[in-house]
Amino acid sequence: MNVKNSSKITIFLMLLCFVFCFSTVAGEISDIESISLNGIWKFKADPNNVGINEKWNSTNFDDSSWEDIGVPGTWNEGQNVTIPVWNYDGIGWYRRVIDPPKGWSGENIRLKFMAVYLIADVWLNDTYLGNHKGGYTAFAFDVSKIIDFSKPNILVVRADNTKRPYQIPGASIDWWNCGGITRDVFLEKLPKVYMKKLFIKTPNVSLQKSTVKAEIFLEGAPELLKNVTIKSEILYKGKLIASGKGKNPTIVINKPKLWSPDSPNLYDFKVSWNVSDKWVTHYEKFGIRKIETRGTELYLNGKKIWLQGIAIHQDYAGMGSAVTDSAIRSDLERIKKLNSNFVRLGHYPFSKKYLDICDEIGLLVWSEIPTWQNSREELASEQMWNEWVKPHLDDMIEQYYNHPSIIFWSVANEISQVWGGAKEHQEIINYIKRSTDYVRSLDDTRLVSYASAASTGGGTWEYLDVNGKPLHYGWFHSPNVYDIGPEVDKIHNIMPNQPIFAVELCGMSYPDNHKGYSQDERFSVEYHDKLLRVDMQHLMIRKDFVCGVTLWTLADLKGGREKGTYGILDRERKQVKHIYETIKNLYAKDPKLLIIDSKTGYKHGEKMEVDLWTFNRLEKGIKGCKIHWWINGKDGKLAEGDFVTDVKPDSAKKIGTISWQIPDNTSGFHSLLCTMTDSKGDLLFINDYYFDVDKPEAPGILWVKVVDKDDNPLSDATVEIGGFTRLTDVFGRVPFLLHTGRYEVTAKVKGKMQKSEAEVEIGQTSEITMRF
Repeated sequence: MNVKNSSKITIFLMLLCFVFCFSTVAGEISDIESISLNGIWKFKADPNNVGINEKWNSTNFDDSSWEDIGVPGTWNEGQNVTIPVWNYDGIGWYRRVIDPPKGWSGENIRLKFMAVYLIADVWLNDTYLGNHKGGYTAFAFDVSKIIDFSKPNILVVRADNTKRPYQIPGASIDWWNCGGITRDVFLEKLPKVYMKKLFIKTPNVSLQKSTVKAEIFLEGAPELLKNVTIKSEILYKGKLIASGKGKNPTIVINKPKLWSPDSPNLYDFKVSWNVSDKWVTHYEKFGIRKIETRGTELYLNGKKIWLQGIAIHQDYAGMGSAVTDSAIRSDLERIKKLNSNFVRLGHYPFSKKYLDICDEIGLLVWSEIPTWQNSREELASEQMWNEWVKPHLDDMIEQYYNHPSIIFWSVANEISQVWGGAKEHQEIINYIKRSTDYVRSLDDTRLVSYASAASTGGGTWEYLDVNGKPLHYGWFHSPNVYDIGPEVDKIHNIMPNQPIFAVELCGMSYPDNHKGYSQDERFSVEYHDKLLRVDMQHLMIRKDFVCGVTLWTLADLKGGREKGTYGILDRERKQVKHIYETIKNLYAKDPKLLIIDSKTGYKHGEKMEVDLWTFNRLEKGIKGCKIHWWINGKDGKLAEGDFVTDVKPDSAKKIGTISWQIPDNTSGFHSLLCTMTDSKGDLLFINDYYFDVDKPEAPGILWVKVVDKDDNPLSDATVEIGGFTRLTDVFGRVPFLLHTGRYEVTAKVKGKMQKSEAEVEIGQTSEITMRF
């Protein structure tokens, strides 16, 4: 290597102290010190696989002609490097210089990669360190005897993201196959005896008393290990709560603060051990919580829980899969702000940074390995199991074990092939049994599942704690979205004592493609909206055996086979589709008012009929609720009426049917608007339903934007048009679907009110801005 001309980076020392940043007390030392190896590396693509023969891994190789690339990052996006095609699958080489601190000489030194996609081969100073298969989990090498303190050290990584059968993910995937060093890289100094693994579990959980059990695995020379004394302490906000001793302490906490989406309380588990008359300390965050099923229902900490969530891919415009810390937080906080309590991280183990934030803000997690639509032959392969599946499960569970947010381990996605609940191919049944048994042998504290599309998977469901279901009726699984109710009922009848969890509900659309609601045109925003409205609400009324719903996905993604426009946001997170408002409303706090329809197109002389249901997850009911409804068409209000009902606790209940005889003098776009208020007149919930009479007609869409005097968006501002009230989103915007006309718009922000007027034309999109 041409050291003189290389892009040698100044390495900064980060005292990560432990897994999290804590200061040690006198006489203690932290168990890990880390140097970040992030930054600019040298890069060259190797589409013809000549690098090994040409000794690109050699210390003496001259890489001065290679291009600069950022780490973490991917060669497919956000980097100014030369690759054969933008979606290049193949081999890429990385090189850089390492200068370790002189004070680390003679210490235990480890080289750690948080992820390299997909297959990594690593050399240091001409020594081959090894190989890692799997692009989503961390791996490390002991370099104590290889690193040189007298001269620059040459680190070389060969990354290979080639899609192939008999690996996971395999030869065909539906997300972007971003190659490269996609997550952080560290050089770490470890003590003579260091923490190898720490597993924390909370088998007995109650508000009065909870039990914390730990398994502590230390690594070091046998003569040092035999004399080690281990002590454990549990702290809450820095205060000592309880303590224990030994490698397997059982610690009782009185009146614990439990972890849940509403109260994401985190404790610190501090492990200390003595090495050469010094105490070494390691900290790990954890939460006290218990997840379980009881019949067809899901329970968290002894209380029934309904999951309403969003799925995401680790994908972002300009970054690919190497998503920055700030973008990770922004996405998860957006999901939380939608009143979600769950996120599906699909279809692979995400960066630990996602999980840290989910722990912190209170989002339950489904974590999965990328066994995605692999063939029966692959699933039966011992080689694939030993080289890919088992190591993925080992890595995911070991590395993410202590995150309280994770409640599901998933062993696959959409590998089942036989429809109608009939028995699956034996290879698939065998894979599900083997993998779920193996997961339970590693972790008996979480629920185990996989995602089997629609009615597929018969014969595998008995091995699952929860039946995870992508339900794409109206898109992938049938042409009719209204099939979702009857099909889910069939699944329930086959497994009457098992919860069903809708882990994917999707459509796709382009923000500027507008059609009539009865037109059912794929990729129109209105059809996408219709799919989600029907899916969500028809599943919510089945809450007795459906334990949750999941939107697929937060944002559009750069897909592998599909166009990937699933999102309620665009890929840049700058544009909002009006389906964002639908999800925001349906995920609003309980009680909810649901509109259950059977179609969106009517003829003159027909009756428009929809059922109204209340949905309530709360442990208390509300008496004397009033539901007011009205129907608007091109000539304004055409009909209205009222219901009075009691909302029962923890229930989904039908309260009545709206039946409207359609007159001959109306046509095109119509809306049914409903409000539910309590006995004092306070608004509890709003809902709407859009339909066409005689002919499909795209609605007029008015976006109201509310900003401050400096044009900063104001979220949660109240906007009212024609008696219907909505709140602005995180971008300060909210849509109203209207007929042609001139409308008075009222906006309220923190007690201040403004009025304006807006012109709307059917089939057109317009926007007004209201400034405070």
